[in-house]
Amino acid sequence: MLDAFVNPWSMAAGAALISVPIAIHLINRLRFKRVHWAAMEFLLKAQKRMKRKLILQQLLLLLLRCLMVALLGLIVGRYLGFDPLKGRETRNTIHYAILDDSPSMSDDWSEDTGGSTDSFTVAKQFLAEKIAPSAMEASNPQLLEVVRLSDPVAPLRSFGRINTATTEELKGYLNTLQSSAVRGSLVNALRKAKAVADADKPETARVVHVLTDLRAIDWDLDGPALRTAIEDLSKQNVKVHLIDAAHKYRKDEKRPPIHHDNVAIVELRPSRRVVPRFEQTEFVMRVKNYGVAELKDLRFAISVNGSDDLGQSVVIPTLPGNQEEQIRFKLEMKRTGTVDKPLERFSIVTARLATDTPGPTFDNVRHAVVEVRDRLPILAIDGRPAERDKKEGDSFFLRNIFTNVSGGFAWQPGTVNDLDKLDLKQFSCILLMNVPTLSEEESKKLEEYVRNGGGVGIFLGPDVKPADYNAMLYKDGAGLMPVPLPEKSSEPMPEEQVFEKLFNFQKKILLREKSSSRHPALFNIYFNERGRPDKENSQGLEKFFNFVLVKQYWPIKRIGKWRDDPSVTELYCLPNESAMGQYEPAALALMNKLPADDAKYAKFKEVLTTAKGEIRKVASSTEPLFKLAVVLDRLLSDQVSEGDAAEALLREFWALPENADLKSEAMRLRDAVKFGDPLYFAKTFGTGRVTLITTTAGEQWTDWPAGPGGRSYPPIMAEMERYLSSGGTSDANTVGTPVTMKFDSASYKPQVGRAFLTADYSKGSPATRSVPADIVDLKEQPMVVEQGTGTLTFTDDAKEGAYIFTATRLKNSASGSEGAEVPEYIAMALNVDAAREGDLRRAARDDVLRQAPGAGLHSLGDASWLDELKNKRTDLTEAGWIFLVLLLVLIAEQWMATRLSFHTAGNAMDSFAPSAAATFARAQVPVSREPTTVA
Repeated sequence: MLDAFVNPWSMAAGAALISVPIAIHLINRLRFKRVHWAAMEFLLKAQKRMKRKLILQQLLLLLLRCLMVALLGLIVGRYLGFDPLKGRETRNTIHYAILDDSPSMSDDWSEDTGGSTDSFTVAKQFLAEKIAPSAMEASNPQLLEVVRLSDPVAPLRSFGRINTATTEELKGYLNTLQSSAVRGSLVNALRKAKAVADADKPETARVVHVLTDLRAIDWDLDGPALRTAIEDLSKQNVKVHLIDAAHKYRKDEKRPPIHHDNVAIVELRPSRRVVPRFEQTEFVMRVKNYGVAELKDLRFAISVNGSDDLGQSVVIPTLPGNQEEQIRFKLEMKRTGTVDKPLERFSIVTARLATDTPGPTFDNVRHAVVEVRDRLPILAIDGRPAERDKKEGDSFFLRNIFTNVSGGFAWQPGTVNDLDKLDLKQFSCILLMNVPTLSEEESKKLEEYVRNGGGVGIFLGPDVKPADYNAMLYKDGAGLMPVPLPEKSSEPMPEEQVFEKLFNFQKKILLREKSSSRHPALFNIYFNERGRPDKENSQGLEKFFNFVLVKQYWPIKRIGKWRDDPSVTELYCLPNESAMGQYEPAALALMNKLPADDAKYAKFKEVLTTAKGEIRKVASSTEPLFKLAVVLDRLLSDQVSEGDAAEALLREFWALPENADLKSEAMRLRDAVKFGDPLYFAKTFGTGRVTLITTTAGEQWTDWPAGPGGRSYPPIMAEMERYLSSGGTSDANTVGTPVTMKFDSASYKPQVGRAFLTADYSKGSPATRSVPADIVDLKEQPMVVEQGTGTLTFTDDAKEGAYIFTATRLKNSASGSEGAEVPEYIAMALNVDAAREGDLRRAARDDVLRQAPGAGLHSLGDASWLDELKNKRTDLTEAGWIFLVLLLVLIAEQWMATRLSFHTAGNAMDSFAPSAAATFARAQVPVSREPTTVA
């Protein structure tokens, strides 16, 4: 109405109407004819005395009449073209409700009434009991459509026009919904809302309601995409309302709202995807405390195929707030399946939190799946097949390790031609030992095998052709080979030098970086199951490095692209055996820079003076170069830990900020003096892994396999095999994410079998010990064949557990099949995205509004904004008191009109003109009832 009244034309019309009583009043005063009458002179005195009061009364009457016209205009003006809904939506409006049913919405809390609820429940209640009823009050038609965030591509659930019946239908529908294990994408849901709005007719308006928990991690990771999606909706004049359903209810403040604490199992990963029967298999479990309070004595039950009797229990004694703990444990797998039940070769391992803790429970259970075989097949490709059974052969010692020492492996010898003939997926890993070269097709097959999760161990030797390796396997850094090879190998070690080194008890193999000990190919050598350093085991193994002799190798230079490739790690290297004189100037220059005589460092004078003396003595001698490396190690105190006071003082000295440049210089010199050419590399390629050892696997170039230091060889080779066979064991598969697999359509049947294996602890208590773990047949699914490639896209994966796919290789397409069809199995565990959903921290108001310009941000505790959905004006005409005021004005106007129309009592004039009144009384002159004007 304000817009109507401030309009110049409406103001002019209103002023004209209000001026009507004034005009009538003036006309009444002008319509009387002036007549001079002597008798009326007697009334002049009375009139003059009454004039002021009469004028005030007449003005009051005039004011009442103007007010009456104004009130009537206010009431009827809305029906005369002044639309009270101006600026409001008059079109049909569709409310598009996005209901977040992600796992984090199951976060629950206790209500004041004593019961409990969760974010998803209160979000459903708000939609059914607040949003829908408010929209129902609008005067124009309001329609409602609902979509779940976990499945934004599903058809909308349309409830049509919002009324009492559809509201009850909505409540019934929402009562059937539960929070999902699938993390939905709000970006995709908003994009769908835009697509639907694009398809709507212009005469239809849209409002989007997003009922979610507005967690900080979602807005941090998806913020730019969310901003774009909301801006696109705003351009179409679509209003977006963000309703925060999390507890405690959001307030209008800049700081993030309080969030609930939570602890989650964020990873459960086997060390390898195919394990040998009856052999201890290692699993890695990561647990994170997303709260601020420290948690103690967290116990986790580990079950195998739903039974705790086959598993074990692990405990985390203490887990500080916002910290993560990694636990390693080992299990023995026994079930390998039968001819009638081949899928029983797969076992599902479940870890669950068995201690009552704060927070939701969706992330307290996690699954992993492994395939159990009697023996793991290893394809061993020997460059010299004729020498396989001889100690001089490349594969002799490795075959003994994997078939006799470690056991559990099926050693299958082969030639390089088998890379093209055999189905490589059946092998846990492939070993290339002194293989001269590979063809282009063989290298492609090998590359595909590794990219899809396989593992390849490469041992070099005298027959290797470096140009072919660089062209076919390294490919300028794009291939599976970790590093390029030089043009030739090192020169053979002279016999006299061999004799000299045998009695030189320095370490002949060195850990390249301290951090390399944490690499998966070495971790179990240097750390125990708790992830703590295992000095007894590592030092016991490394002492044999003093007796290893590498007489010849391929010298890899530490230059080129591989130095900046994060997928390549140098694990072990050889010592630097150059002459001491080559490094004497640099060592003496460093010595002179040590500030032993500076008064500022008086505290460190003794240890620095000692260090300077040691450097001068060794650098000026003819001692082996490793002696200088030992002195520099002691100076830096970052590799040696003997626990004496000098080490503590040196660490304190190097920790001073002003010594940072000097420390860097000392470390560069130490590394140059200490480390020689690389010996052992590891690389990740696709989802698979590759290792490279620059010398031979046998005794042609080294005595490592069977010499005095040979006791260190089997543990390192065993860890290498575990590393290679653990490719493709990523724990990143989450429920709700489509699984895509590709096959050669000419080699496989066009249908793929599907099965589901799970142990559902969701309905049990933490004390539940066992649940059924059955395999459910999900029937076959056809591939989509295009250009010789069959693609399987599996989307029915909304439940947590293991999904097993059976692809059947056609007859004669697999070597050794003797014409039989060969089933191939692919299994993967799918879990809740606990690393993202478990973080319940909430986004600050400013962060949300910055990423959602133009959107409304509301809390469940604030319902004032719902009046906007009613889509009608609350003006004065809808207030009852305005009609009461109008009635009172009408009564007052009538009373005043009667009062001022000279309907006076007989003695009313006595007080104003007593003489005139007496005269009229004696003459019995009637008082005129008509208004009289005296000239």
